[in-house]
Amino acid sequence: MILTIIILSVLLVFSIVGNILLVWYNRQLVQNLFFVSDNIGDVVGLVKEYHEHLESLYEMEMFYGDSTLKGLIDHTSFILEEIKAFEEIYNLTREEGGGELDDERNQEEA
Repeated sequence: MILTIIILSVLLVFSIVGNILLVWYNRQLVQNLFFVSDNIGDVVGLVKEYHEHLESLYEMEMFYGDSTLKGLIDHTSFILEEIKAFEEIYNLTREEGGGELDDERNQEEA
């Protein structure tokens, strides 16, 4: 009887310590996820600004039709499409649910 109580007490202590460690670990994972999500959002913004800058250069009279700039624009568009694959992670920390990428996609469809 006493042995059973001791064994159960030890198991209870291990369970409590294990649960505390799991809560701490989950908290660390969520913090890392928010960090990654925020950084993906920043990267998306930077690449979009770069893409818009390239397009404005390409439309200038001096550079209109330049194949090198056209290649850069195409490459940047490809990179933006690849980044959109991570949109689900990016939107995890946004309250309104729809992100800038959703708005951009809706504008492209219109």
